[in-house]
Amino acid sequence: MDNPLQTTPETQARIAAKAKEMWEADGRPGCGPDAYREAASELIGMESNPDAGQIPVDSPVPLDENGQPVEEAFLEENLGNPGGSMNELDDRQEVPFATRQEEEDALKNQ
Repeated sequence: MDNPLQTTPETQARIAAKAKEMWEADGRPGCGPDAYREAASELIGMESNPDAGQIPVDSPVPLDENGQPVEEAFLEENLGNPGGSMNELDDRQEVPFATRQEEEDALKNQ
């Protein structure tokens, strides 16, 4: 299988021809066909490998029935002190613990 990222003289010629075609379709603006090379390169790449990006990727986080990410509840615990002297969270640690064990030890020692 050929490397789709490797540029060959044939690929460069196809890109140049596509860029010229796109430039002419836009009415030959003053920028010239070189301004269309990047877009032409992307189109040629899509033509060469039409199935790229079609493989589904599993989500790294669990999803609910609506497809929305579900975060662990403990992620909300150490978001910091919202402030205010009447707040019950004023005496809590604002910096997240490195491990669950450190968290358990700190809570036992309070």
